[in-house]
Amino acid sequence: MERREFTKLLGGLAGTGLAGTASAETDGFAPNLQEDPLEQIEILTTEYNESHIYGDSVYALGYGNGYVQARDRLFLLDAVRHIGYGNSAQVLGPAQLSSDIQVRRDLYNPDEIRRQWENASQTIKEAVRGYTDGVNRRMTEMAAAGELPGIFAALGHAPEPWKPEDTVAAINYLIGFFGVSGGSELGNAKSLARLKQNLGDEREAFEAYGDLNWLETTDDHFTSIAPGDEDYDPDLVETVPDYEDVPQEQLDLVDAALGAETWGIETDLRIPPDVQNGIRSGQGLMTGFKWGSNAYVFSGELTETGTPMLGGGPQMGFFKPPIPYEIGLHGAGFDMTGMGVVGAPALVIGRTDTLAWTVTSGRDDQVDTIAVELDPEDKHRYKWDGEWYEMSTETVVHRANPAGAVLTGGSGTRVVEQEVARVEQDGASMPVVAWNPDENVAWCQRTTTRGDELEGAFAWAELGRSDDLEDFEHRLSEFPFTFNFHVVEYEEDDQGNVERENIAYIHTGKIPERFDGRDYRLPATPETHEWTATYSGTGLGTTDRNSSRGYYVNWNNGPAAGWRAGDGEQNWGSRHRVETQNHFIREKLDIPDGVPVGKEKAEQARSTVSLEDVRDIEYQSAKHDATAQVSAPYLRDAAADADDLQDVADVLTEWLDDFCSWKDLTDDDRMDYPGHSVFIRARRKLQQRVFDDELDGEQGALNLRPVTSRHASDSGNATSDVTFIDALAGDTTHDWFATASNDGLATFDPERRDEVIRGVLREVKAELREDYGSDPADWRDDILESKFLSIGASNQTVIDIQNRSSYNQAIDMGFALSDDTQTWQDNAQDVLPPGQSGHQNAQELAQTQATGEEPERLHDQLEFYVNNGEYKPHPHTRKQVEDVAVESTTVRVTPEHDYTPVVPAAPRPLPMPISVPNPDAPSPGDAPEPPEGGVPSPTSTDGDGGSDATDTASDVTDAVDRPTGHVTDDDLDDLL
Repeated sequence: MERREFTKLLGGLAGTGLAGTASAETDGFAPNLQEDPLEQIEILTTEYNESHIYGDSVYALGYGNGYVQARDRLFLLDAVRHIGYGNSAQVLGPAQLSSDIQVRRDLYNPDEIRRQWENASQTIKEAVRGYTDGVNRRMTEMAAAGELPGIFAALGHAPEPWKPEDTVAAINYLIGFFGVSGGSELGNAKSLARLKQNLGDEREAFEAYGDLNWLETTDDHFTSIAPGDEDYDPDLVETVPDYEDVPQEQLDLVDAALGAETWGIETDLRIPPDVQNGIRSGQGLMTGFKWGSNAYVFSGELTETGTPMLGGGPQMGFFKPPIPYEIGLHGAGFDMTGMGVVGAPALVIGRTDTLAWTVTSGRDDQVDTIAVELDPEDKHRYKWDGEWYEMSTETVVHRANPAGAVLTGGSGTRVVEQEVARVEQDGASMPVVAWNPDENVAWCQRTTTRGDELEGAFAWAELGRSDDLEDFEHRLSEFPFTFNFHVVEYEEDDQGNVERENIAYIHTGKIPERFDGRDYRLPATPETHEWTATYSGTGLGTTDRNSSRGYYVNWNNGPAAGWRAGDGEQNWGSRHRVETQNHFIREKLDIPDGVPVGKEKAEQARSTVSLEDVRDIEYQSAKHDATAQVSAPYLRDAAADADDLQDVADVLTEWLDDFCSWKDLTDDDRMDYPGHSVFIRARRKLQQRVFDDELDGEQGALNLRPVTSRHASDSGNATSDVTFIDALAGDTTHDWFATASNDGLATFDPERRDEVIRGVLREVKAELREDYGSDPADWRDDILESKFLSIGASNQTVIDIQNRSSYNQAIDMGFALSDDTQTWQDNAQDVLPPGQSGHQNAQELAQTQATGEEPERLHDQLEFYVNNGEYKPHPHTRKQVEDVAVESTTVRVTPEHDYTPVVPAAPRPLPMPISVPNPDAPSPGDAPEPPEGGVPSPTSTDGDGGSDATDTASDVTDAVDRPTGHVTDDDLDDLL
């Protein structure tokens, strides 16, 4: 296609409000594919917009994948690539500035991305070129038909042609941020410094900090590999040194952490703590995104059918549309159905003829933070091993789209200048994340996986070509990112005899062997930082087959007893949310109560599970609190010992008897159990009473009501509960309740603990009586709700709280390949809420805004998701796909040669907000009243509003309407 034709079709459509002109710039990539015969691909699509691509080459599969992703997720695609480049604010507005600052600092600049693409393997290039051409083909067709997403018009932003580097940028972000853990040392040092200030003694503070951070998986932690089955090298274990053995230079730098500032940002801009401290996490539009997840697999000896089963899936945040994307790829050695992610041309989770797998985050520590001394006369000069060196620096100017600011209720911040600085040592390029100008110290970070993103992502994609479990494990032998793969294998010969039947758990990552003798929880110094080796993939030794339990279960808990717990606080300790899921597994298998948790053996099961049970385990796990079953009994018992709190003890007992469920069976949008109301109110107060004095309130905020996109937030996690539970049990070095009771005694006293609890419960009881009256049956607060973050101006979707996976599978491998329609549909199922498609053209979007009625395709899987045990068919074979396909399309591939950006005209104001959390947005109470009809008033700007604007835009009046599906300031404060 000629450049001018693409530009004409994409930029000059009256129906979209985008009238653009072409730029003369290209990326210089022009593959010579014209001489090749045009390849034909077939696309079969189900009623839920799940497409199956049939092609004879990797290029063709990539082409079809890009084609259908653009059909369903074009705006999200465009957003993710800009996020990956670190320039998303120029499209989405100032709410993205923190994300862009973090990405440009911690990932790659455009030149580095281009080099990644140039150095990619031929297989990767073939897949990405196909994907690129498929996206552009479909984008052009949509433009010609007036079908581009209407949100582009509101932003005054025409989607540029897709380039291969765009896929590289998206992959860098999606796996380089969310397949890597660690880097918590600066935040840890701040915690230790606060303890030191408040306890008045460094040694006492160090010992107390051990209650928060322990480096090694504790003996009472539930691990996915059963005790006794582990087989890793014990030399890889990391432990906390004694206080006397910590290098003095590490301790000397602890206090400086409290004065740390984000490096390179002079503007008065609110920077989230994770960005300040060098923690890789989603910001702005991607707030809440992660590879969290729960997963479980059963061997045939524990299933009704005698064949292995798989359940669960990744928790990637609640987004509308979702980040995961359902698709099937068939051909060129691939025959797989499942999910990939937007912006990438491959599958990462799903099933083949003989294998099925799902994935959870591994959370190994792969990032080290290093404190370097700065020259007092020149902050860009740093000392390393006694020698002075110069940082490499780059200035980046972030220009926020004023149209995005209007739509997201933004402030007047429009242009932010960032200096990106790097320390280059030991062959590593380490971004400088923070500095203390008064102490002349800066903190940089070294990551084991830098430069591995593209090859690593495609190594993951190649799992779809695995012939068997042995091949599957081999392909992960050097996989560098930290994940837990849960795999079932089943294959019969032509006579129906079982050839292979296995379940497996594979914990991967790329971890360093560190200099022995320092505290790995705290920033290193150049003298104490050294990596003597790295270990990756299956080389970690945390791989296991056919567990002695008969099943594997993981909810981001530790892989094996004694394994590294990483440098994060309260990770892999005495209590973990996986125990809630294991509770329901034990219930289904009828394992005797006397069997200790974590010590289960397959022969102890007195029952087997059906696939209905597999689905129900996921559902029940998602509808019960993650840790209250352990902490609430302390509240109940303390209340039971006081005459004036007997009613409180009774309602807590009632809630505990139902394993702390989140039910609303009365369907009145209020909690069924008054005890739940008591617990949430009391738990928040106790967090403050117990920890605030020592930690200055930095440990105090608990998001027990879910924040937008965050599934169940802290109600569904144990990260903020482990030390609290240990303190309740008296299993801490420091008595955290002593300060809460104004008692200086250091020895744990249960009665002192109970007095603190009773004081809080009396406050809660008084509040509930004032709110609801004297009858405890009426003490029912509003139900907890999970909220989807709407991307692209759809209605916000809100459901009763669910701590469930973002993409769920339920598969019985023994029957999943059946040709009988009913049989395979009963045994191979999945669900992706709220729906596969996120597409709304301008006309549909205007209809949504005017009437509140949006296209059904945006939420057509939601009913399955919210109802217990309901999934949709998960087809794989050609026969199965044909059983459920409602549309067949044949596409002849048309390779594109030029990737020409389109410069849009000024934005066309439309009443269509996008949902980007904005740290500077006014609170609902401060916002002015909307004009009649609730339509935000457009405001003038000095810039052109486009993604290539060069002028500094003037301040724009905040939006006067809280957008549909927008994250409120209250939510945002919780997020930050």
